[in-house]
Amino acid sequence: MKKKCIIITFVTFVVLAALTFLLPQEIPLHFGVSGSGSVVNKYFILLFTPVPAILYRAIVKNYKN
Repeated sequence: MKKKCIIITFVTFVVLAALTFLLPQEIPLHFGVSGSGSVVNKYFILLFTPVPAILYRAIVKNYKN
């Protein structure tokens, strides 16, 4: 299972790194009720690299019990 998590993390990083070349410099994060929004740098998405592996591990652990 640990090997699968490492593979998932690596594949996710490669995909997100490739997408950073296609995205604009600033990405809207969310918009408020008044219509104003906040923006983040395009490299912010690289922080989400381990999320799929963490979710996979949590789901597999939940089904094994």
